[in-house]
Amino acid sequence: MRSVEPRLDEPRVLAPYVRVGFQDGVLFLGFGSIRRPVHDPVLWEPLLRLADHFRVPRTRAEARSFLDGHCEGDTLRAETVMRLLEDGVHLIPAHTYDPADRYSRHALFYELSGADAVQVQLRLARARVVLLGCGGIGGLVAVTLATAGVGELVLVDADHVELSNLTRQFLFTEADIGLPKAEVLARELRRRNRHCRTRPVVREVRDREDLESLPSCDLLVVSADSPGLTSTVNAHCVRDGTPWLNACYVNDIAVWGPLVVPGTTGCWDCRPLTVRAPEGEPELARLMAGINGRYQAPSNGPVNMLASSLAALDVFRYLGGFGVPASLDRRVGVWSHDLSLDEQDTDRDPACPTCADAVPVREGVR
Repeated sequence: MRSVEPRLDEPRVLAPYVRVGFQDGVLFLGFGSIRRPVHDPVLWEPLLRLADHFRVPRTRAEARSFLDGHCEGDTLRAETVMRLLEDGVHLIPAHTYDPADRYSRHALFYELSGADAVQVQLRLARARVVLLGCGGIGGLVAVTLATAGVGELVLVDADHVELSNLTRQFLFTEADIGLPKAEVLARELRRRNRHCRTRPVVREVRDREDLESLPSCDLLVVSADSPGLTSTVNAHCVRDGTPWLNACYVNDIAVWGPLVVPGTTGCWDCRPLTVRAPEGEPELARLMAGINGRYQAPSNGPVNMLASSLAALDVFRYLGGFGVPASLDRRVGVWSHDLSLDEQDTDRDPACPTCADAVPVREGVR
């Protein structure tokens, strides 16, 4: 994270994402998560003058000298105004934002989050992510990571493009029907960012041996829906010290998490996260299996996009080393019909048979 205490000789500029405005007799400095209400009218004019002064790069000494001239010798007021801009992310290093740079708008987002955008982008460029599943969620996560500058994506899926996929798997076209999803997705990602290395793997992943045949990675993202796959992935990743994240949907609920960091967070087995057949009730188990055997998920584009977007944001936070991933130690669901949140805690269970002996891995890109 970036320190808010600047060097006196470091030129800084007002961040392009800073807007100001009045509402209900209050001056607001910035909006969104950086919004600061300024109630004291005495501070309004010098603060706006200082913000305007920082439209071009200034050192702190230059800005303070300018401000002193507008505060009539009131050093306390001048320092208060100065701190209003400095105590946050309203000012950024002068070199940070280059509108011509491919990742310039993302750089502003990283700065808005309190991070050093240059370092975040470097970490993403060094990262390798394995995606299990290239469908409605996996494909959207993949294109979000590729276009953001993640260095390498390994795309794993045994399926081929079908006509019914096209309602929600937007990187495929009618001309792709019958082709392997992983290969088509790799082709489309290369068209969007030639600097992102893509490796398609057309195969099923059923067991630990299949997982062991895949390349090592900094993060594994699971959106495939094969029965029992999440438990298999969890056991493999905990044993190998590989962080992993689940992203899916439950009918009309967009779901992502938990982000499992072996030895640090809880794992998939620490808490019961999904329903299961009752123990000691074979007849009930038989009836449940019969009912559930005919289930077909009502996959929907907007729900897929919601789950994939929030999962991808957590991938950026984890790999880029900024902020706190929302799915750390919890599984989160957004109910699309009323936008309410549902959360399942996945705090570490010291007695968990899967991860009790796991050794902490170094977070972020290895």
